[in-house]
Formats: sequence, C-alpha cells, structure tokens
Amino acid sequence: MKRLKRFMALGLAAALMLSVATVGSLTSRTQVHAEAAVSSEAEASDEPSEALDRIATDFEDGTVQGWQPRGGSVLLSVSGDAAYSGEYGLKVEGRTQGWNGPTFNVTSFMQVGKTYGITAWVRLPAGSSASSVAMLVERTTDGTAYYESVTSKTATDNGWVKLSGEYTLKNPVSNAGVYFESFDNPTLSFYVDEFVIERVPDPIPIEIEQDIPNLKDVFADDFLLGAALLANEIADVEGPDAQLVKKHFNSLTAGNEMKWDATEPVEGQFTFANADKIVDFAEENGIAVRGHTLIWHSQTPNWVFYDENGNLASKELLFARMKSHIDEVVGRYKGKIYAWDVVNEVIEPGDRKPNGLRNSLWYQIAGEEFIEKAFEYAHAADPDAVLYINDYNTHFTDKRQFIYDLIKRLQDKGIPVQGVGHQTHIGIASPSIQELDDMLAAFRDLGIEQQVTELDMSVYTNDAESYESFPLELQIKQAKRYQAIFEVFKKHADQLTAVIFWGKDDLNTWLRTFPVDRNNWPLLFDERLQAKYAYWALVDPSKVPVETQKAAAVAGTVKVDGNLDDTWKSAKPVTIQSEGSAVASYRTQWSSGQLHLWVDVMDTTVNGNDAVEVFIDENNGKTTSYEADDMKYTFLRSGANPHKPAEYKAVKSATGYVIEASIPLASAALAQTIGFDIRIADRSGSDTALTSWNDIHHKQDADTSGFGELELIEGPRLAKAVSGTPVIDGDIDGIWTCATALTTDRWVQGTSGSSAKVRTLWDGNRLYVLAEVTDSLLTKRSANVWEQDSVEIFLDQNNARTNPYDADDGQYRINFDNEQSVSPGSSSGRLVSAAKLTDNGYIVEASIAWTGTPPVAGSLIGFDVQVNNDQDDDGVRDSIAIWNDMTGMSWQNLSEIGLLELK
Repeated sequence: MKRLKRFMALGLAAALMLSVATVGSLTSRTQVHAEAAVSSEAEASDEPSEALDRIATDFEDGTVQGWQPRGGSVLLSVSGDAAYSGEYGLKVEGRTQGWNGPTFNVTSFMQVGKTYGITAWVRLPAGSSASSVAMLVERTTDGTAYYESVTSKTATDNGWVKLSGEYTLKNPVSNAGVYFESFDNPTLSFYVDEFVIERVPDPIPIEIEQDIPNLKDVFADDFLLGAALLANEIADVEGPDAQLVKKHFNSLTAGNEMKWDATEPVEGQFTFANADKIVDFAEENGIAVRGHTLIWHSQTPNWVFYDENGNLASKELLFARMKSHIDEVVGRYKGKIYAWDVVNEVIEPGDRKPNGLRNSLWYQIAGEEFIEKAFEYAHAADPDAVLYINDYNTHFTDKRQFIYDLIKRLQDKGIPVQGVGHQTHIGIASPSIQELDDMLAAFRDLGIEQQVTELDMSVYTNDAESYESFPLELQIKQAKRYQAIFEVFKKHADQLTAVIFWGKDDLNTWLRTFPVDRNNWPLLFDERLQAKYAYWALVDPSKVPVETQKAAAVAGTVKVDGNLDDTWKSAKPVTIQSEGSAVASYRTQWSSGQLHLWVDVMDTTVNGNDAVEVFIDENNGKTTSYEADDMKYTFLRSGANPHKPAEYKAVKSATGYVIEASIPLASAALAQTIGFDIRIADRSGSDTALTSWNDIHHKQDADTSGFGELELIEGPRLAKAVSGTPVIDGDIDGIWTCATALTTDRWVQGTSGSSAKVRTLWDGNRLYVLAEVTDSLLTKRSANVWEQDSVEIFLDQNNARTNPYDADDGQYRINFDNEQSVSPGSSSGRLVSAAKLTDNGYIVEASIAWTGTPPVAGSLIGFDVQVNNDQDDDGVRDSIAIWNDMTGMSWQNLSEIGLLELK
C-alpha cells in the first residue's frame, strides 16, 4: 500500500502480551518413514517406536486421513487440484466464518514440555485473491480452550506457500489439535498438502548466566529496572525463568493478569489466582509490583458498558461498576503494589474529539469525567500507591501535549494523578534519541513521577521484513541504540523512577505475533535467557562489537578559514556522543582529490593539545593493520603543527572549538566509499579522554577494521524561502514575486511529462508553497490518489531525514481539483490549499502549519516537491517529476529530500 505506515502508532502491546508458540523455522530430524497416514492413536505395530515422534498426511490414499471439518459448513475432500506433490491433496471449502477450516487431532501425540515442528503447504484455488492463511494449535486446559498461533503467510493462486513453525506444549491438555483458518477471509477456499508434525529433539537445559552483573544493581542509583511477565513464566519458582527475574529485575508488571477481563470477567465475580501468583512471587523475592491496568478501552468486558436492556449504561451505572471494580482490585493489593496504571491509552488525536481524548465507550458515556473518577476511586482504595496515566507514542509532539494538558487539568481540579507512563514500544530506526529526550523533558514542570512502562525495540522497520535468524549487524545496532536510550533515561533519573521492559526475554514477547508472526528479538535476553549484546551495551559496552556506521559527504568546495559559510549548509551534521551527551559534531564535503571537514567540539576547558583525530582508509579495506592508503591526521586545538599537504584551521567557539580541514585523497569519485573515523581527544594534564564516532574501542591508530564508512554523494539541493505571508486562494499575490523559483526537473518515473515551477515563503506560523504546473491533460481517473494529476510536498521540519517518518514530518498531496491526501493522518489538520486551472495546466497554492516549536530565520528544513502525471488519462501514472529526491521513496523515507533555508 503506497502510504506511510507507522508501526509504533498502533499501541496495542498491552492487548497482546502473549507467551505462546515459538515461531521459527522447522527443525528437521533424520528419520525415514513411509509418507502414509499415521493417526495420533499410533497404529504402528510394525513401525519402529521412533515413528511415534512423527505424523505425516499426504492424502495419496484418496482419503482425508483423519482431518475433520472445523465448523459445521466446512467441506473436506481429496482432490487432484489440491496436490502439492503426488496425485492428491486436501481441498477445504464451504467456510462461512474466519475460524472455519480443517483440524487434525494430536491429543495423544503431543506431550507436555515437548516441542514440535509443524509444516504444511497451502495454495488457493484459481481465481482467488491473495489472503492470509494461518496454522494454529487449539488446546483445552482445565476446561478452557486456548488458540495459539504457530505461523501464518499470505497464500495466492499461483504458487504453493510453505507454512512452517515450532510449537511447545506448555500445559496439560484434555484435547489438542492443529488447524488452519483464514480469519480475515471467512469464505476463502484453500488447499493443504504434505502436512507433517514431528517432535523436535529435547533442547539443552536452559541455565541462566549467574556470573554476569545484575541489571537492577547496575541501575540501582538511577531507577527501578523491571519487566512484564505472565504468571505461567514463573510457575516453576526455581526454574530458569524465575531465576532470571530474581537476578535482574526489582519491579514486575503483570502483562494480562490484572486487567479487567482477567479479574472480573463476569460482573461481581472476581478471580485473582494468576494475579496472586505474580504478587506472591514478588513479595517472596523482595520485588516491587506495578499494577496494570484499571481502566482501558480494550480487554474490558462488554457488560461494563451496557445495562440489562442492552442499552449503553448510564454514567451513574458506569461509575458504580468502576468504583466496585477498583475497590476490589486495588483494595486486594493495598500496600503490595507501589504504582497503578489507572487509565491507559485515553488519548487518541485521530479520533478528533475535544482535548484529543479517545472516542472509547468510557468517553461516550461519561466524557472526561471517567478519568477523574478513576483516579479518585483508586486513591481512596490505596492512598499510598502512585497513580499513573499511561500511553503510547508520547514522543509525538501533538499527543504528548494532549497528555500534558490533561494532567494539568486534573491537577488544577485536585485529582490525584501522580505519574505519567511512557509505553515506549519503539523500533530499530525510530523515534530518534532526541525525541525520547524531549518526551521526558516535556513533563518536568508538572512535578510528577515518570516511568518507562512497556519498553521493547522491534528490529524491523516495516511489516514485510522477516529474518530467520538475528543478523549480527542488527544485534550491534540494537545494542548501541539501547545504550543511547538508557543514557537519556539516566539523564532524567531525578524524575524517572522506573524503566520496565515489556517482557523479560525474546521468547516471551508480544512481538512474536504482532503485527505479524515472526521472530523479533526486542529485549535484552534471548530465547534461552542468555544475555545479548543489548544487555552488554548497558553493562559493559566494551563487549559489544563495533558497528560500522555510515555517513555521507556531499559534493562541494570550501575555503579553509574557520567560517561556517553557506557552502556547508547542504552537509548534515553527524553527532559524536558519549554517555548520552554530544561531545562533537562533524560535517563532510568532497571535491576532486580532497575531503573537507568541519568539526565542532563541545569543550569549554581549554587545553592547546586537545585534538581532533581523523582516520582515512581510502580503499575501505577493513584491515587489522595499516596499508599504504591508510592515514591518521591530528588537528590540534592550538592550530599548531599543520599536516602537509593537509590544511586546517582551528578557531574558538562559544561551546569549545572548531576544526575546519581539507585532507588529500588519492582519488575521489561520486559513489565511492572510504573507510573513515573521527576521534576527539580531550586532554587534561597527563590524562586523555577519547571519544570516537565509530570505533568505540579506540583501536584506530593501527587497525582500520573498526572504521566507519563515508560515501561520496552529490548531496541535496539547497533553496531559500524568504519571509512572507500570502493569501491561500489560488491567485498569485504580488508577494510571490520576491520568492526564488525552483523547478521539478528530475525524473523519478518517465523522462518527460508534467513539471512545475515552485516558489516558497514562510512566517512564524506556516510554510507556503506555490506550484505552477504545466500539464496538457488533467485527469484523476485512477482511484489511487497518487496516480492522479497532483502536486506532492514533503516536509521534514527538524531536518532529521529519517526513515520512517518522524512526528514533525508530512507528505501533503493536492490534486488539480484541490482534493487533499495527507500522510500520516495526524498531519492532515496542518494543510490549507487552493487550486485553479490555467491555460496550460493548473496552480496549487498551499500552506502547512509548523508543528511544535516553529523554526526561525536561518533554519534548514527538509523539503521536496513532486508532480504526478497521468499523461494519457488511462488511470496509470506515467511520470513523476521532482525537485531533488530521485529514489521514489520520499513517501516513507525523507533521507534524500532537498533542503530549504529560511531567510
């Protein structure tokens, strides 16, 4: 789908704290058996006993071989059309509900504590649209049915898809079966063939690493260090899972066991068995407990919101039920739970309700008052518990402001809201470290506690990615990102009282199944409870391998005089950090035979021997000893001892000093990549503190294997927007004559077609864009808005140039009829536009409101504009003309867009 999709905006972690099947590739066993039907009752009088470890159905005898319909309308038959191999396969049709499909009973086959590899091949009948088909296990334990995912994939009619995964039976069962369904397509017919379930060899017993530092001790002077879990993870109080919890965490959160549907599924009938297990375990081991969650729009039984006649409950009835529930739950654990998430996820700007409140049934019945009552009731039930409002995506400026304003309103009314919880389900690439810093800083003046309540880090940037194993490069990247994030957390430790991971290990995480089934590795300990590089990044970063960071040098020529002139403005600064603080930043440019550097060092303690050390490996050989092309350059703060033929200038700055230098390169060509690193040497007497951009182990003097990489690129175009405020009406006001024009003259698609002359203005409130489009035939025949004749504006207000979009970013599309489409949806309120037809095309005039703190004169913002054109009115886009970014990915990745300087 050609739209920006924000994974982190979904915020469903608390609904999906699942600890179920292990998803992964099938572990094969060396066994030789006839591919005949073998029932779970083990017919095998002449088969070796090893056959009991395996069941295979291939339907070659012309029967369904033990498969049964799941749902009364389901029809199962053996068909030649359904054969993946051989002559026959299983045809499934007659489905009317998502859960309908074929099921195979494995009750007698499966054993508690054993792991099974399950595979099958699926395909759709000819003419079927692509649809997801899932393979699951249904088990009945203590009279309750559980439905646990093994894997799912998109099936089509033009090829077979292999479903493969592993499943561990963790609980005794009275019944168990493997089944297939297509939940999103209730009437889908599909084929299944070559089904195999076989026992995986027993794993090596898990033992936690007892000789490594305890995380809770590492952060003892900063904040509590906790994890969320499910009661079954600590069922064996002496098992490795429980040992890991006791060793590393001093705060626990019940992932599901304290939610309304778990504690009061039927009105007045409370059940606390699983919640008690967690609280009792914590008390016995001196671990604090967070309560999660009292009031939420999800996982709340429907009866809460309706009266006996099936109508929406009155506010009085809703509040009575709320009070009864809170009194019982909070009262039961009074003095045992140190903090409660009283209300969870009550802000949703996309619902467009006053004050950004989520349009939940709570809100529909009681408005904002339900939040007030929840805090009042919780405080009365346990006056000593710290009461939190908890939400996701609090790094988004608009959402954060709504939460801030809500807390302020509650405080002004004397409502006992005492903390704000940041869920912090993040990705490997976003949000930025600065956004997380801003997130915590934004609430400081409210005088309340803050906690990171549900931390994890997806290793993916989109829903389509999936890895069978965890790439080393991503392991290192995740580790460094966790390190940087925790440095920010420590910076705010005076207000931040706890950091809680949403899960303790990579097996027990909701990200196994959300947003799709795949391994994700989001936490500090792996599936076998062993410390990952992410753990060591927090405990001893020297144990983390060096990550090869990548940066870009833009084409340009500079005068080495210590002045940051306009030639440097197209070069993006790269930060060099230590312990969460910027030590220096650098910019790079290149020209024939030269690499140019601007290094800004933050160091107000003057020592003439302070230095910027630059390391070059022209052939990027990554060798453990220097070759002929490898060089080190030392540029002193004093400006003494210049390198020849290198040229440099050292100047004093308000925050330290600046080094501007030009370094010779034997060759320099577009798209060339060189090995590169910068090290800051801060000297005080005989002591030297080193901070490196890439090689954190500081081995650059003789070893180039830890260098980063610098690609020589053309760089973004730079334009200027002058100050001015036009009227947005489609007429070209006189004020536009002072704006310099740029042209969409680069072709992302096609080699000719519609293009535009574009001008920009700005003021303290908005950016203004005028596009005069030349287009001989105007059409919006396509239902896809991006294929209609239109102008797209890409804006990156803070010029972070991220993939995917940050909170300040937006994609704004206006067609010739002034019909708008905006991504992400939260940016739609920022756009005002007008369009008018002309003799040779059309005009689009638009303004986009700044978000957060507006930029000021001299600011650089990320900016691009493109023209979409359906040349022949056939509903298909024929050309895309853009000002700067030729990747065609601006709609989700802003790293290559142009630059706009506000003058």
